[in-house]
Amino acid sequence: MYLQLHRLTIHLNSEDTAVNQVWQWLFSGWRVDQSAQVDIRLQMNLVGELPPLPTSPPVFTDSRPLPDDIGVLSVYAAGPDVVWLHYHDGALVQASLAATASPPTIRGVVIPSALTYGRLEDITFTSLAPALRRRSYYLVHAFAATKDGRAVLIVGASGSGKTTSGLSLLLGGWQLLANDILLLENRDDGLYALPTPGGVSIRPNTFDLLPALRDWLTVRSSGGSVAVSAQQLTRGQWAEPARVDMILLPQIEATRPCSHLQPANRAITFVRLLEESADRWDTAALTAHVNVMEQLSRQTAVYHLHLGQDVAKLPELIAGVGKVMGDK
Repeated sequence: MYLQLHRLTIHLNSEDTAVNQVWQWLFSGWRVDQSAQVDIRLQMNLVGELPPLPTSPPVFTDSRPLPDDIGVLSVYAAGPDVVWLHYHDGALVQASLAATASPPTIRGVVIPSALTYGRLEDITFTSLAPALRRRSYYLVHAFAATKDGRAVLIVGASGSGKTTSGLSLLLGGWQLLANDILLLENRDDGLYALPTPGGVSIRPNTFDLLPALRDWLTVRSSGGSVAVSAQQLTRGQWAEPARVDMILLPQIEATRPCSHLQPANRAITFVRLLEESADRWDTAALTAHVNVMEQLSRQTAVYHLHLGQDVAKLPELIAGVGKVMGDK
């Protein structure tokens, strides 16, 4: 399939129905007809088990856990400007780190377990990330929404309350830009958050905190988690790119009755952005990436978001700050 991801045409190709079905769901609304001009190619096939890993030790290992205590990623050198990306829960991808004008082809294999937990989305974007960076697009782990031409990013690790907070904004009249993986682009007047396709997993407690969500969604909860595509949340009407004006760093405080915002230190925000965005193994692009995240921390109002039981009132809380609404 071919995607038009802003200025880029990306060709996602797989011989396997299971992989293609996940991609079709994730990138619903972004597919285009076959294009003669392709900027990035990704080939991903399904296998029963991964091939043997390189015998040399990895040059980088990310030990942050996934569900069931699975590590995330190890990176192996595969030659000049080429790396193997070993996703511990079941994928092996070869990616080029070369700065080249010709369209790179990224090749990989996945096993069936990597199609769960929304992992194929992460594997796809992480594998594309080096080529995206070399074309001036940067990824950050964040929920992003926009209103009145301004964007707010909710930046944090899995389980920090990003999605619940973001859905509260959508119920309050904001428009979705991205749920979990966000594309950033530097423009003349600053960094912009770009609409980014993907999936949204909504946990049962989110419905308890946001009762209006049950009626707002076009799919119904049967008591467990609900998975919807970002295309479903937008009703097919994606927001326009918006300049990032605010960053929220969420922290769940379940016993607190009322949520509140606390101004955050920009240096802490910068470090948090790096934790949720930087691929330290991509050393050639690291300086440019760090500069983008530093710029992002400087151009925005930054707050710790202490999430209480009234997360449904988050739109009012943010409006009270005034920054996003243009009161500067």
